Amino acid sequence: MTSLILTLRESVRYRGRSGHYSWIAHRLSGLAILGFLVLHVWDTANANYAPGLYAWSIDLFKHPFFAVGEIGIMAAVLYHAFNGIRITILDFKPEWWKYQQKSAMFVFILFIVVFAPIGIYMFIEFFHRCSEAGSACWQIPNVSDYREAYRAYQAGSGG
Repeated sequence: MTSLILTLRESVRYRGRSGHYSWIAHRLSGLAILGFLVLHVWDTANANYAPGLYAWSIDLFKHPFFAVGEIGIMAAVLYHAFNGIRITILDFKPEWWKYQQKSAMFVFILFIVVFAPIGIYMFIEFFHRCSEAGSACWQIPNVSDYREAYRAYQAGSGG
């Protein structure tokens, strides 16, 4: 939470140009990736320790909210990777920092060119999956429906 607060505070305080905006985008994309990884590790750990909860979370992650989140995470990963490579190159060649604005624009254009078809494809797949499921697509699964799987797991493991 401190990193998010720092990012928001610094983004308001300093009013730079492309370097500042790429710093904000890099920071926010990194925080989005971190949030996804925390959720992913928790969910994957449930596969072993709470199979009923794991089955519930897998069904929950099919909700449209998470489909939009997947598209956002893809965007965050791509931008963070491209901008990280740009920063690394500029760190190894400090004399190239004078091209900071051009390199930031190049990264943004590269991101758009790569992400646009991927994002469109992911959205079409989500729309297709949701249209097949109908109104069930928008329903949030009830955790209590998955308790039986957890009880069976406990009985089988001696726990």
